[in-house]
Amino acid sequence: MKKLFDETYEHSRTVWYISDEADDVIEAIFGAPSEYGGRMIMPTDYNAMISRLKELIRSDLANAPEPKPTATQWVFYSNLVSDDAIGDKVRFSIYIRLKEGKYECNINITDFLLATSFDEVIKIRNLIEQCLNIDNR
Repeated sequence: MKKLFDETYEHSRTVWYISDEADDVIEAIFGAPSEYGGRMIMPTDYNAMISRLKELIRSDLANAPEPKPTATQWVFYSNLVSDDAIGDKVRFSIYIRLKEGKYECNINITDFLLATSFDEVIKIRNLIEQCLNIDNR
């Protein structure tokens, strides 16, 4: 993953990453394009992706500016950009926030993924939150 930006505004820090070919752990969870052009999430062991996200988060927290932010957000962009039903472009992205000692996650998806892989998206979100919050105790 390539770090794009690392910015702090008042007490809130946001760090942006994008997948690169050498570290493509996000896009590795997707199968080949379907007949409609969309790519479904393939049920798998998501540990490699989650471990890489945790590694990046730990590194960023170890290098936090002073004074320490009260909230830190991470944006992990994939290179997977798909059209939705009305022709808009949607980038699969994972958003993570650490606030008051608790991690929360959200995932940006297309309508195609909503229809074909929503249960897997929720599973990934829950696993990310669970793994980060267990390590944060």
